[in-house]
Amino acid sequence: MTLKKKGEKLNKKFLAEAIKQAMKQPRLTFYSPISAAVFNYRKNLLPRYSISDEIAKMVEAEVRRRWPELSKAAEQLLKKRR
Repeated sequence: MTLKKKGEKLNKKFLAEAIKQAMKQPRLTFYSPISAAVFNYRKNLLPRYSISDEIAKMVEAEVRRRWPELSKAAEQLLKKRR
């Protein structure tokens, strides 16, 4: 399976380890005061707005766009583990 970079191959061992880590700790964190301000504004404005759900959708869409084959392989392995 070829990935985004030319000649980059999927390392199944590394992917399995990444899946294991993701199942153990699925949260991501990052530092961004601008993003925090925008998302907190929306949370205060909109009832039942979930910052976490919104960010997850945005990040997952970008991950699928940048690394389609890798994200597909990861999704397949995650489905098997459930």
